[in-house]
Amino acid sequence: MKNVIRAFGQLIASLFLFFLMGFTIAILLIQNSWLDMRFDSEYFVTISILTGAWFYFLRTFMSAKKLALWESAKATAAIVIASMAIIAFFTITKGSLAILPAYVVRKSLFLEGIFTLSEMNQILLVVIPVGIAIMVITLLKKRNPEMASDTGWNLLSRYQKFGMMFLYGFIALFLLIYLAQGEIQDSLSQSIQYLKDADVEGFRDYLLSFGSLAAVVSGLLMVFQSIIAPLPAFVITFANGLLFGWVGGAILSWSSAMAGAVLCFYLAKILGRPVVEKIVTKKALTWWDQFFDKYGKHAVFIARLVPIVSFDLVSYAAGVTSISFWQFFWATGLGQLPATLLYSYLGQNATSTVKILFFVFTIVIALAVLGMILRPKLQSWGKGKQGVKG
Repeated sequence: MKNVIRAFGQLIASLFLFFLMGFTIAILLIQNSWLDMRFDSEYFVTISILTGAWFYFLRTFMSAKKLALWESAKATAAIVIASMAIIAFFTITKGSLAILPAYVVRKSLFLEGIFTLSEMNQILLVVIPVGIAIMVITLLKKRNPEMASDTGWNLLSRYQKFGMMFLYGFIALFLLIYLAQGEIQDSLSQSIQYLKDADVEGFRDYLLSFGSLAAVVSGLLMVFQSIIAPLPAFVITFANGLLFGWVGGAILSWSSAMAGAVLCFYLAKILGRPVVEKIVTKKALTWWDQFFDKYGKHAVFIARLVPIVSFDLVSYAAGVTSISFWQFFWATGLGQLPATLLYSYLGQNATSTVKILFFVFTIVIALAVLGMILRPKLQSWGKGKQGVKG
């Protein structure tokens, strides 16, 4: 029970310390009127709290001591004193002590429809002293001796550490921009809706709204869906064919999909198998291990030929196998080329029947690949049956 209470206290200390840092950054950025009109700086608090939770996870489960700022008395004291001084100075001198802190916290924690500014102020008057008290108590309490771990932070290579921090940084930056910039949030949400609805013409019109940047936006969305978003890439390919012609659309779709595949492959290499298991699940990765063992260097090529197989799942799985980058690169490039060319051509010439054509093509390719995989077994079964008759 004591260990549970101690762990909970450490969690609160980490979240509160990063809350103060995010709060301070938000207050400083709000002072710039130009930036404040175009960017909701309050969401730095949200991202900072998530960072505290991420660092707590690494400290607790991977013994990343250097990331545990809340365990250092000097770091904690410096952050608390500096943060409280900056927050007090700007809110008092601007005459907004009773408004600004409550407004920032309420918005960053999505509590605008729950608490009034007055109620939020009362909550802060309790939360801040309690948070500081918990940090002081956790500093006085020593952690239990470290347990040996096969996935400890110190056992990771420098590239694995960099990969984990880069991935989190990328996700945090994306969330910050998504939350804090209303136009980008609306635009991205609109694009995702078009992709989910398989609305090719709607997505084409959406790309057209970016003018000369249409190709750049299309490429970024293709990479985005390859890495973290399970969205139908074929809609982007169809729309590219419709907008840029089947040749230009195919080149854009193929190259951006390859960029996404390469990023997934190297992320898996850098992060290592334990982290990739968390992304794609251990069961799925085990199945892909067996698939790669059975078909070797042809496994990626076969998987790319079947449109219903998850593009990013194959890329992540390949990254933690013995397959070389160039084998992966050429197998991916050649394997996705037929579908890319066909989708681009259909996008230019047959948008009204996109869904039907896509599913027909998917079924035909799936049956062809299935036949190729089962052919040796069927042949051996047929020979065995003839031998029995003879």
